[in-house]
Amino acid sequence: MHARGRWQLTHTTIGRFDRVIITEAMRESFQRDGYLVMPSVFDSDEVRSMAVEADFILELVINSTLCNDRQSGRLDIRRSASNRMIVRKIQPIIDLSLVLAKFSDDPRLIEPIEQFMGDTPVLMEEKLNYKQPVSVEYDFRVPREDDGFPIHNDWAYYRVNGYPPAVISSALSIDDSLRDNGPIQVFPGSHLKHVEHVGVGMGLGVPVGTVRMDDAVPILAPAGSVMFFHSRLIHTSTPNTTNRSRRMMIYSHYPAAADMGVDVRNGPIRLRESPWEWDYLRQRDAGHYVDAFRVEASG
Repeated sequence: MHARGRWQLTHTTIGRFDRVIITEAMRESFQRDGYLVMPSVFDSDEVRSMAVEADFILELVINSTLCNDRQSGRLDIRRSASNRMIVRKIQPIIDLSLVLAKFSDDPRLIEPIEQFMGDTPVLMEEKLNYKQPVSVEYDFRVPREDDGFPIHNDWAYYRVNGYPPAVISSALSIDDSLRDNGPIQVFPGSHLKHVEHVGVGMGLGVPVGTVRMDDAVPILAPAGSVMFFHSRLIHTSTPNTTNRSRRMMIYSHYPAAADMGVDVRNGPIRLRESPWEWDYLRQRDAGHYVDAFRVEASG
């Protein structure tokens, strides 16, 4: 049974990994709609391990910011109109977490992408969308905006680095995606032709009138689910109006035939931020700095 872009999971176990079976009908659905949702691909223990890593990275990046009195280039944080601080995303992240680095190469992600792409997938970007409210006092020089994302497609960003539009992303839900916590909303079939973007706030978006919000499909899925989507698929997300996070790990892969090299997009950020993070850790371990930020337990 399936609705548009959403399928019941079929899998087989080989060794310690489940391998997802992609049918011809699922391939056709992805080609037609530009996305495919597969619920409960990862089990509760795996999701819990991702959540632990997400907390670790959030504490590392914010405490590095506080310790060094310098906002981390990995950190995308917003101050809402109600003066609430909310972390929108942290990027890149797999150099900070072996667990999340390993998931980027999991067969349950790689094998479906390979079938959709028709080539060997190569990781080109990874980010963790948090949409997570935080209590932290610091002069973050950020716009007074909510945590929603403009209506856009990812290739508008990737093309700057010369990546082909054949990039496919996998969005892995660490928390349940619900109507009130800012789920991704997609416009089925919008990947078939690229739309030139315009500047929107600090990012890019499609011109007003390109799509109708009535046509948007919210991706409501339990933790452990995966949405595969094409880089030209137009999508957006509404603000998280709850006090809980809506964490989603996103890995993006390009076809090996493009021969784009290693870590073109994220590499410069890693090189720039890593020395600051190591200096923070040294100061903390030497007792010169005490962590001021802790992730609050979700209620």
